[in-house]
Amino acid sequence: MLKRQRLYWALPFVTALAVACGDGGSSTDTTGGAGGKGGQGGSTTSSGSTGGAGGMGGAGGSGPECPSNEGTILAANQLIFGEGNSGEWKSVGFDLDGLTSTAASKDVCMPNAGGSAQVAYPDGDNGIDNSFGKNLLPLILGLYPTWVKDINTGIDNGNFTALLKLMCLPPEGDVPQFTTKLFGATALGAMPKFDGTDKWPVEPGLLSDIMDPETSTILFPNSSLKANQFDAGKNGTFILSVPLKTAMSSTSIKLTLYAAKLQMTLSADHKTATPGMVGGVLNTEEFIAELKKVGALLNLCGNPLFDNLLTQVRQASDIMADGTQDPTKTCDGISTGLGFEMAAALINGVGPANPMGTVCP
Repeated sequence: MLKRQRLYWALPFVTALAVACGDGGSSTDTTGGAGGKGGQGGSTTSSGSTGGAGGMGGAGGSGPECPSNEGTILAANQLIFGEGNSGEWKSVGFDLDGLTSTAASKDVCMPNAGGSAQVAYPDGDNGIDNSFGKNLLPLILGLYPTWVKDINTGIDNGNFTALLKLMCLPPEGDVPQFTTKLFGATALGAMPKFDGTDKWPVEPGLLSDIMDPETSTILFPNSSLKANQFDAGKNGTFILSVPLKTAMSSTSIKLTLYAAKLQMTLSADHKTATPGMVGGVLNTEEFIAELKKVGALLNLCGNPLFDNLLTQVRQASDIMADGTQDPTKTCDGISTGLGFEMAAALINGVGPANPMGTVCP
């Protein structure tokens, strides 16, 4: 068995929390554009960070302007993976490909790495695609039984979180279109209260200007709110740099979720969000490359058991990386679902960058 070592895995596999996805800035389903430079000379208020004129979106579109650069900031305070022995994973995530697949389906991509159709394809409830929850989460928990608990303990201790900033969101009422920004947050330095007073430093990996915490490159300009139901759009892309630590070393992995969508229910005062759900697709080989950083961190390079683990990850591929199905091609994506809850927070400058580590060949 692989040697168990406790990891501080901040925003694991992000699906873990990272927590945002969105439409690319047009009425069609496209990738969210990279953000431009945000406002300068900002300060922090009870309603969020304020500053100069807000930055425009990238190629995907800019969305409605928010000249004051104010916004409602929410921090993830719990991640929900759907662990359990009664098919809990089946209700976590979204139907990404518009199909309800079974082991006998002929309209899906071909198994990867000699995998089994019975393992890869059967969907969850109402066509929910979540091969991560079905196939990889049990594998992780078999090696590290308290993984989910320890992740949420890390959030409770203020070690990390993910932040969403809903630009110029009013305290009540519907909003047909507005821009949402995604941030990663580094250690708070105290136990978070999740009452709107926590001031989280922003991890610079997603910023276009590492001196300006408002310049997130992950913008979702077609976000909407109707009857307190938030929708960031669909077929978006988000990227999150995830730090990992052992007692002796540290590294970080970069996770990219494609064909992603995010929805959550806001409270009437827009200060909390529960329940929330994010779903999307990990590109299998990109994910494997990042897991090899974990192998290096744990001194497992060349270990046959670690190589077998990577094969099992490939065999969990159930979809194309762009969220579609193509029966003439080998599956190169792993569908993923994650639940979450959020509470009001503040942004407090730019924190340290996540560490860089080595990678297994």
